[in-house]
Amino acid sequence: MKQLTLVALPLLAGCMSYPPPPAAPYHGLGTEPFWNLVIDDRNVTVIRPDEQPVVQPRPQAIIGVAGEIYQTPRINVNIVHAQCSDGMSDRVYPDKVQVTVDGTQYNGCGGL
Repeated sequence: MKQLTLVALPLLAGCMSYPPPPAAPYHGLGTEPFWNLVIDDRNVTVIRPDEQPVVQPRPQAIIGVAGEIYQTPRINVNIVHAQCSDGMSDRVYPDKVQVTVDGTQYNGCGGL
């Protein structure tokens, strides 16, 4: 019986499924004025120069026709899956991002 257990355990371990690694954080950014957005598995964070970061618990994404929407009491994020240029470099991003923080709207790019 002991031999059977020692042989069966490695075989069973190969059949076990492990949870997938967490998704990489979503990043968005904008210029004039500069701002950064990070959506990770816990929070939605907007960082602006000379201001305290605004951090809200990440809500469940609303899946829209063109992308995802995140709505919190202080931050609303609308991600549209369409190519975007930040206007300051030749870099092209996969998404257009609109962020509203405490009633102020910012437009930019994201997807990295």
